[in-house]
Amino acid sequence: MAKVAVVLSGSGYLDGSEITEAIATLVILSQHAIAYDCFAPDRAQRHVVDHLSGEPGEEGRNMLVESARIARGEIAALDTLVPEDYQAIIFPGGFGAAKNLCTFADDGLDARLHDDVKKALMPFVLAKKPVVAICAAPLLLALAAREAGYVKARITVGTGGNPLSEAIEAWGQYHFPLAVDQACLDSENRFISTPAYMFDDATPAQIFASVQVAIAALRELLG
Repeated sequence: MAKVAVVLSGSGYLDGSEITEAIATLVILSQHAIAYDCFAPDRAQRHVVDHLSGEPGEEGRNMLVESARIARGEIAALDTLVPEDYQAIIFPGGFGAAKNLCTFADDGLDARLHDDVKKALMPFVLAKKPVVAICAAPLLLALAAREAGYVKARITVGTGGNPLSEAIEAWGQYHFPLAVDQACLDSENRFISTPAYMFDDATPAQIFASVQVAIAALRELLG
């Protein structure tokens, strides 16, 4: 049975993982009989946002502890991930991808992957194992592609014309515009990306469809 790693970045789309995307990922992996383990960085989130008001708060939270809410406690620290044990790696979206897994929220075009994310992700990229990124998480694909020296890797964050698509292009990759329920497959680099909640007005059913098409593409790559 294929086994993949799912990387979370907290619990809540404004400061961590987007919950609908994360749960859709786990459900659809199960439907495809793909085994998975969940991981998250064992460090503080960049900040915590009150999801009722949308305003940042003063409290601090740990990503691993918060992500355990989504994974029902079945989760491990990202720095313990052994890439050789998995056939693919998946990153659900949410602004945690830009705030907690890389430094894009602070550094913009000068962003870099956080060290624990780089250590986990780059072996998959360099070994041409599939990497799936949802919503804002394709930023990580673009940063990894730049790190690996790739150019014109095909990546989507939706229709484009936003800071994320502009960063993808600035880092030497190709932003491929797509609708909410479509996935971009870069077969050469084995990258799969899908927009999901990059469309703010998408319904939960459309988010499920977005993730579903991405996981279906992953299933094909895994054979």
